Amino acid sequence: MTARIVLAVRESEYIEPLLHYLHHSEYGEIMRITAFSRLEAFMEFMTGDELPDAVAGDPSFIEAWLVEGRSTVPWAVLTEAGELSERGDLAGGRRIAKYQALPSLLEAILQLSDLKRIRTAALPKEATLLLGVVSASGGSGKTTAALNMAKQLGATGLSVFYLNLESVDSSGFILRMPGSNVPGLERLLYELKAGGVEHKGGRGKPKWGDYVFRHESLRCDAFRPVENFKEMLQMSQQDTLELLEGLAGVGSYDVIIVDTGSIEEERAQAVLHRCGVLLWVLKNEQVSIRKTERWIEYMASPHSGMPPELMNKSRLVLNNCTGAENERLPSSALKLDAVLPYIPSWGLQHYGELCLNSPQFIDGIQELCRGIVEPALPGVFTGSSV
Repeated sequence: MTARIVLAVRESEYIEPLLHYLHHSEYGEIMRITAFSRLEAFMEFMTGDELPDAVAGDPSFIEAWLVEGRSTVPWAVLTEAGELSERGDLAGGRRIAKYQALPSLLEAILQLSDLKRIRTAALPKEATLLLGVVSASGGSGKTTAALNMAKQLGATGLSVFYLNLESVDSSGFILRMPGSNVPGLERLLYELKAGGVEHKGGRGKPKWGDYVFRHESLRCDAFRPVENFKEMLQMSQQDTLELLEGLAGVGSYDVIIVDTGSIEEERAQAVLHRCGVLLWVLKNEQVSIRKTERWIEYMASPHSGMPPELMNKSRLVLNNCTGAENERLPSSALKLDAVLPYIPSWGLQHYGELCLNSPQFIDGIQELCRGIVEPALPGVFTGSSV
C-alpha cells in the first residue's frame, strides 16, 4: 500500500531535493508525494474529488485550506525555528520541523497517514521466519546489515521483530533509542526463568507484548537493550531457545531477525540450531573469510553436534565490497549468495544515521532480502500476500 501525501510549501527549492531523495530511497516504494509551491494550485487540488492520505505544509497553506472546511484528512504544519508553535486557527493538527534530516522528515510525514501494515491473517503461526545473522569474526558489519534488513522488510509491509543477542548491544551505536516504559528483555528473562508472571492465583505465561516497544525508525518491534551486562552473560542456550520459541509462537511476526554476538557463545549456538535461515556476514578480508571457512567446515562434520540441515539453511554475504559482482572468494569451499558494498562515508565520526540511509547499501540489502525472504515466505516479500 502506498501513502498519498500532499506537500505545500512556499519555496520550490525546498521541494526538489526532498523529491529527489524520496525517489532514490526506500520511501519511494511506500509514499507518493504531490508537491505545491503555489497556494492557488494547492487549493484547487484539495477541493477536488481525490483526497490524499495526509497533508503537510507551511502555516499559510494549511490555514487557507482549513478555512474551506476540508479538514477530514490528517494534517501537519511544517514549522521553522522561531515560528509560533501554538495558533488557535491551527489547532488540532501536528507540527513537524520543516528543516531536519530527510529520512526523519519523511518518516514523520508518513506517520501522519496512519498507513496500517497488518500481517496477513493467511499466514499460519509456523510461517514466522526466524532469520539468524551470524559472523565468525568481529567487525564484519553484521549489526549494520541486520538493522538495514529489519528496516527494509518493515517498509514492505511485513511485521518484523529485531532481536539483539549480543553481550553488549551494538545497535545502540547506530540507533537513537526511543523512550519507553515497557519492562524490556531483562524482565522477560526473569519471568521466563521464574516460570511466568505472578498473579493472585499463581504464575501464568507472560504476555509478550508487554515487553516490546515499537522502533519507528526501523518500522519494527524490539526489546530495549539489556542494561545489566550480567543478564546477557548468564543467558544459556536453553534460555535463548525458549525466548526464540516464545517470540515465534506469538504469531504476530512475519520475520524475526536475530542479531548474534560471538559464534562461540551459547546464545549464538541456539540461533544456529533454531533459526530457519542463517545469514553469515563476512568482512572482505582474508582473516574473516578464513575464520568463516573453518567454522563452516567444523559445523558440517558429524561430531560437531550441529543439525545436519545447517549447511542447507546457511547463506553467505560478503560485506565491504569495492567491486561488487567482481568479488570472488579465494576458497572453493565457500560460495557467496550476495555482496554488500563498501561505503566510504561510514568512516566519518557521526555515522549512525548514515548506516541506515545509504542508497547504495539499501539497494544491496533489498536484493539480499528478496533472495532470502521470498523463498522462505513465498509471495510475502513481493507483496502478493500483503
